[in-house]
Amino acid sequence: MTDAPVKLSVADLTKRFGSLEVLQNITTEIRNGEFISIVGPSGCGKTTFLRIIGGLEQASGGEAHLDGRRIEGPGADRGFVFQQDNLLPWRDILANTEIGPEINGALSPEQRRNTLRLLKLVGLEGFEHYYPRQLSGGMRQRVNLARALAVDPALLLMDEPFSALDAQTREIMQTELLRVWEEGRKTVLFVTHQIDEAVYLSYRIFVFARRPGRINEIIDVDLPRPRPLSIKRTPRFVEYVDHIWKLIEEDVRVSVLEEHAG
Repeated sequence: MTDAPVKLSVADLTKRFGSLEVLQNITTEIRNGEFISIVGPSGCGKTTFLRIIGGLEQASGGEAHLDGRRIEGPGADRGFVFQQDNLLPWRDILANTEIGPEINGALSPEQRRNTLRLLKLVGLEGFEHYYPRQLSGGMRQRVNLARALAVDPALLLMDEPFSALDAQTREIMQTELLRVWEEGRKTVLFVTHQIDEAVYLSYRIFVFARRPGRINEIIDVDLPRPRPLSIKRTPRFVEYVDHIWKLIEEDVRVSVLEEHAG
């Protein structure tokens, strides 16, 4: 991906909440079409970083640029997939997926065809007129992904989207996400606590150190694509997981002790 143009650039990004420094001088570049995961201990600022890039939070210092334009607030050039799907219960799946284009005033027959294509892409063809209460957790997150893609974002931001799913469903959703990503090659920033999830999905992994959050190391994941789930049992995959765990183990230990002390 080194020959791809820079999609997102971040320079000296800092965030404070009062006297608490959450992020410290984060500087990095992400190239077009990259799938980047962010891992680190609880409280290291992973979600705060994502929210700043999404324009949902203001940085205290530094700046970020998407396609050369400074990020100063939310925009249709970014799609957000949260931990909770937040689907509107009174709207069917098709109507939930079209919320973004509807807000942007872009509903049209062409957009409707695109929405139906996206629902087919995420495996929900035939469920367009079901309601959220009729779907499983995994299916709801598929709607969530289709909804984020419906605005055709330049950057897809995903904040632990599979954390509420059971282990088996989570693994299937990982394979489905890669399949959808291969289709459009969107640039993705993906926050997760699961190291194996990060290794399986990513081109590169940003390993954050504990608060104040900063990039401790960037891992290039040199595994072939497409990636079957069986790749998780290969020695090279296990080496990546072990290496990342050793980077964050002490920080995680301290974070857990602090939580219990609180």
